Amino acid sequence: MTHTFFEGPEKKVELAVVDGHPSLRGLGDAFWRGVVRAAQAEVLSVISNDHLDAYLLSESSLFVYDGFVTMITCGKTTLVEAVDAMLERIPPKAISVLVYERKNEHFPHEQPTSFFEDGRRLVTRLPGRAVRFGVEHEHAVRMFHTTREHRPEPDDRTLEILMHGIDPKRTEPFRGPRPEGGIAHALGLDLALAGHTVDEHFFEPTGYSLNAIRDAAYTTLHVTPQRLGSYVSFETNAADFRGHLQELVCEVVGVFAPESFDVVVFEPHEAPIELQLDGYVVRKHVREPVCGYHVSFRHFFRDATGPTRAVEIPMR
Repeated sequence: MTHTFFEGPEKKVELAVVDGHPSLRGLGDAFWRGVVRAAQAEVLSVISNDHLDAYLLSESSLFVYDGFVTMITCGKTTLVEAVDAMLERIPPKAISVLVYERKNEHFPHEQPTSFFEDGRRLVTRLPGRAVRFGVEHEHAVRMFHTTREHRPEPDDRTLEILMHGIDPKRTEPFRGPRPEGGIAHALGLDLALAGHTVDEHFFEPTGYSLNAIRDAAYTTLHVTPQRLGSYVSFETNAADFRGHLQELVCEVVGVFAPESFDVVVFEPHEAPIELQLDGYVVRKHVREPVCGYHVSFRHFFRDATGPTRAVEIPMR
């Protein structure tokens, strides 16, 4: 049996403007839809509150605030083109910080560009440097970031949980009838999504995306449940996650039981992070200052419990 494949690991950009710059939300819905099209994606739906607009995309998510924007795309999208589209209306001199990330892909040769090509393109527009968190040719997150001085707000923090090799039994909710009341509650993500307004989408024949907002915080979840290259990403900038990081990571990882996962945390100040999960071992731990943030990367894996069947790889 041949298994279908979709490139779940994502590209991400976060851009913040200097104080006093006109509102990025004020650029208008049509502008941001154009940015999404530049990345070869489409807007599926939008939810908003007084703080942000959350766009659910055909390939992940876009969050627009007055002072910053976060865009995440998967598949074969061209996120670097979206950055260029942003810079048509946002002068480089108005950018306080830009961080561009790419998770290691399953089939990088199928991507329209590489991280290094994207980085070389970005550095012609903004001064910056590139760093790698993780192991070359294995699990890693690569970042291009600006080298301008930037001072994050005290509550400006982000958590990313990037999961590979999802337990096949945990993907069943994404294949059958849609649960009443939405899938988030059915999965047991009560801590992660308490008090949020939720926007979710099921893809055909398979796949799932969720945006959720609560006051000034966003949380997003993207599931690629195909057996070949199964992948889930979870991200939040809720400032209060720091107080229950262990509990939150355990809840999210427990839902999907991945073979391995990465935890990436952006913090505005250096502080020790204690994180242990039963059944998993930390293989790699990297810390690095990035644009005034203290960034930590941990790669966890669990030992194989027995033999598994080979998966047929489609000829490309």
